[in-house]
Amino acid sequence: MSGKRQLLLTLAILLGWMPAVSLWLSPPVLIGDEAYYARAPVEMKERGDWLVPYFNGEPRYKKPPLMYWLVAVSQRIFGENEVASRLPSLLAVVLTSLLLLWFSSKTGFAETGAWAAAIFLLNPMTAGLGNWGAPEATLCLFITASILFGLLWVRDRSLPLLLASGATAGLGVLTKGAPGLVLPAIVLFPLAFWRTWTRQSGKASWSQWMKLVAQVVLWFAVCLAIAAPWFLLVSMREGEAFWQVFLLREHVRRVAEPMEGHRGPFWYYLLVIWLFFLPWSICLPHALANALKPMRQSPIRDDHFVATSMAWWAISVVGLFSLVATKLPHYIFPALPALAWLCASRTGNEVSKSEVVSGFLLALLPAIGALYGISVLPKIYAELLRKLGFEPDAELKALKFALNLIAFGFASVLMAWLVPSAIRFASVPKNRWNALLVSGAILTATTFGFLSALTEASGGRDAVKLWTKFKHLATFGSDTEWAVFYARKPIPLLGRNRQRLRKLLANYPDAVILTRVDFAPALREEGLKLVRFGFWCVASRAAVVGSFRTYQVRY
Repeated sequence: MSGKRQLLLTLAILLGWMPAVSLWLSPPVLIGDEAYYARAPVEMKERGDWLVPYFNGEPRYKKPPLMYWLVAVSQRIFGENEVASRLPSLLAVVLTSLLLLWFSSKTGFAETGAWAAAIFLLNPMTAGLGNWGAPEATLCLFITASILFGLLWVRDRSLPLLLASGATAGLGVLTKGAPGLVLPAIVLFPLAFWRTWTRQSGKASWSQWMKLVAQVVLWFAVCLAIAAPWFLLVSMREGEAFWQVFLLREHVRRVAEPMEGHRGPFWYYLLVIWLFFLPWSICLPHALANALKPMRQSPIRDDHFVATSMAWWAISVVGLFSLVATKLPHYIFPALPALAWLCASRTGNEVSKSEVVSGFLLALLPAIGALYGISVLPKIYAELLRKLGFEPDAELKALKFALNLIAFGFASVLMAWLVPSAIRFASVPKNRWNALLVSGAILTATTFGFLSALTEASGGRDAVKLWTKFKHLATFGSDTEWAVFYARKPIPLLGRNRQRLRKLLANYPDAVILTRVDFAPALREEGLKLVRFGFWCVASRAAVVGSFRTYQVRY
């Protein structure tokens, strides 16, 4: 790979990720699942118990402990703050990109690997999950490591690579349970059997098949040797309660039925990839078709094995999660390294007219949707606030700015696809991929800007700053678990239970409640006064309204 191309890729990554500095110098409040992984290590340290994660004073059986342990190490070094809680995720996406580079050096595809690493880093999904303190990025790292080690084992039948693949799969299990084992297994073992079959033209000996089966068993044994001790110890101590939550609720039920309303059609993840893997997703249909063509050859050549394996990796992961009833966008993050490699393998190819047309349509629709969102979403938000009894404030400007940023990012994708064709069709391979690289950097940078502006609009930082000034704290409504980290102690999470709210207020008349703005009417009906900060409200009885007014002026 030429030094000029390496410099271009490096600059694109640096430019795309430069705005992330603002997320680290002035970090947004923890949101969603981040709260669990930031607070549980603190409670584990306070309890002196590193075996069972605790959150808000109760055991958290939902996930294994590796992510909690990693966050605990980060917090020990950098303090109990947002940056330390998110650092393992950032390191995970960096290491995943380096793994792609390492794999490319082992397979003789140095240029493809460099492009794949850049593509993996320069898209909205990696930008978001790489700065989110939940286990998705770490799980993706271990699954990627297991699959890449495993692919080299499938090619060379190297025992150390097999052991490394099984060990990293075990670390994946300790990160998030069954996906750490299932995803590498469904990618690697069909490829291993297919490779053995095609190499021998369907005439592999009995001893060859038995050797392969023995190696597969060894892979599972190594994986279980890494993961099983923790499960055994927890099971011995916690008993059936652990398996009721971890196995039945978080695995069986999540697969069989939509959990917490997270449902979607079979093609749900195609839409997710299209939007959150831009600008590269517009090249994926042809990249996937190109990678699958050599499957008609028997035996398949070594130089085609990698591309075909990457196609199977992407198809199997996306296909598996498409069958699962509970659907969330980040579930398919472990497929992104393979998708990045597939796109990278096309960087030197000519682009057909049909690819130009399909790419144009795939780039046009998100840009139109973003422009429509700019004109509609602020109005919808303002109308919602008025229905809830509030007038829009300064956060409306921040929301509009966030939407304008992401719309600019989507528009850059459309321009990157159109401009090379307008200049000269014959020069498309070089010009188009350079243009897409610039677009990827722009879209990644605008994603960071969007997240930063949206966080400012949310008002969460100011809301918890006021809320934590008081002694008796609680939350009401949905999605308030993140506030436990800032309370720095167990607090009542009341959910939507108004009876529990009344009981709390009867016992603690000066209790202060944090809630999302859409739950404000319910609190008003209970006689509480509210102060709004963006999407959040702080509420209490009239006894502390004076204090509220003081803080409202300050903030």
